[in-house]
Amino acid sequence: MTEEEKKTNDEEKTIPRPEGYTIVKYAFGWVLFISMLFGLVISAVLIVAFNDYFSETLGWLVWIMPLVVYALLWIIGRKITEVKVNLKITDEGLEQARLSGSRIYPKYRLIKWEDMKSFHPYGRRKGGQNFHISVRNNMNFRISVPVLILSKRQKGNSDILVKFRNDFWETAPDHNVHVAYFAIT
Repeated sequence: MTEEEKKTNDEEKTIPRPEGYTIVKYAFGWVLFISMLFGLVISAVLIVAFNDYFSETLGWLVWIMPLVVYALLWIIGRKITEVKVNLKITDEGLEQARLSGSRIYPKYRLIKWEDMKSFHPYGRRKGGQNFHISVRNNMNFRISVPVLILSKRQKGNSDILVKFRNDFWETAPDHNVHVAYFAIT
């Protein structure tokens, strides 16, 4: 392969880093719901099936199996719903573009400033690695950043979320979007 062909192939592989904030997030609500639902069903089946088998020797193992099932479902759910997005704060509003990952997120989404009611800089619960925007006529916008890092893609997520949160916090009051602390809207 000539040097020119190699250079062309390398240019095609590199994706220019877009402006804004590139962050990896996942569908926290769906992962919680599905892992709890299936975790309870699978755990009940395991307890009924193995309770008599382990009751005399390793009875404690029957009660640890549901925790293992739940943890596995949680990890699998996170990996399935994980998506890498780019967030831009513009004069028009907040733009989200999906770069790679789960197809449950839209390829492109724009939330206009006039459609935003309020934002929760730390999520709807006290503390955490979340960011939430309450939207008037559409689905609310949420960033759930994994606290437990499972891949290289997630490294630096917390720092990027802090930078995004600070910039959004500075820009939002100019567009009449107020901060809501710990309130469920």
